[in-house]
Amino acid sequence: MTDPETDPVADPAPAPPVVRGPLRVGGRVPEASGARSWASRETARLPASSENRSAEGPPATDHPDPSDQLASVDRPARSVPQRGGGFDRVGGSRLTGPGAVVLAAVVLGATSPPPAADSQLFTVVWASLAAVLAIGIVVPLVLVRRVRIDATSPRDAVAGEEVGISVTVVGRSAGLEVRVLDPTGPWHRASAPARGDVRHLADRRGLFQVIRIEVRVTAPLGMLAAHRVHSITLPHAVEVAPRSLAVTWLPAPAPADGGTYATSLPTLTGDLVRSVRPYVSGDPPHLVHWPSSARLGELVVRELEPPVPAGQAVVLDLRDLGPDTERAASYALGACRAVLASGGQLVLATCEARGPVVGPVRTQLDAGRRLARAVPGQPAVAPEGWPVVEIGA
Repeated sequence: MTDPETDPVADPAPAPPVVRGPLRVGGRVPEASGARSWASRETARLPASSENRSAEGPPATDHPDPSDQLASVDRPARSVPQRGGGFDRVGGSRLTGPGAVVLAAVVLGATSPPPAADSQLFTVVWASLAAVLAIGIVVPLVLVRRVRIDATSPRDAVAGEEVGISVTVVGRSAGLEVRVLDPTGPWHRASAPARGDVRHLADRRGLFQVIRIEVRVTAPLGMLAAHRVHSITLPHAVEVAPRSLAVTWLPAPAPADGGTYATSLPTLTGDLVRSVRPYVSGDPPHLVHWPSSARLGELVVRELEPPVPAGQAVVLDLRDLGPDTERAASYALGACRAVLASGGQLVLATCEARGPVVGPVRTQLDAGRRLARAVPGQPAVAPEGWPVVEIGA
């Protein structure tokens, strides 16, 4: 490992990391703000900085957003402030504050009736409280089980950003609330049937097929909060890509098919003149070589060397990176985007749940999906002859 403070190749001016192959980025992953330019097969190590800690993804904690809304069929829904303590635990059923007071009164009246009270009046009052408590407990338990939930989500998301989830509440119940879990979002009040969009935080990179939505019913009397968690299998998995870091790519020739890299570098784009030949009708005017034409007394055009494709193979190894795992994925996406944005050919080698995977990547969306599916494990080997950047262990 090299220290960026003493490494003589470190550039003192801030700039995005530069990718050029072949090179290896090992141990820790370069920061977006790190000023680095690597030589062949050099190992780089940069310290963590506050600018890119977001690339690791926020912790899986509550992220209430008061602007989130679930639209009811009859009227707009409004967000419900989250309550602390046991009342707001996920799942289960528990008494509310009023319910606890009524229960205490019923128990106290049954165990220690006031001696001076009229027995007949006391019995009527006690029986009324017990009936109210029974109704307030039983009805929410019945209603919460009659509510059904369905949800759909976009296929693509980015870690640390919100995604819209379409939620449909089926059943007949007033005064219910719903929220999305993992991470836990704010409550949204609705009356079933209801349908609307809920903004939910994609807090980490990965592939997610199931979404959990919790329903809470306190109707009709607010004595008991009956909770039920619905695990909904989505029609398609949500692929959460890492947050990209800014990376600069230095192109190099690659044995790619098609997709010629367009740049002003003469060695890569066919700007070198191979010879001149007589002008033929249909030749582009900008290829006319005027000095030779003046010397020969006839129009001649330049024949250029054929363009050389340029590309990059990115190999991502997520093994044994610890807290740098997500930053490695973010750096890999930045490298992929830099290559694709410059018109280069890209090959990405990773390890997925089914094993090592290597293949061409043609769009930034495909790069994000491939990296969303990447898991720790032995990555595939880059194709022979390609300039390689290895990121990770």
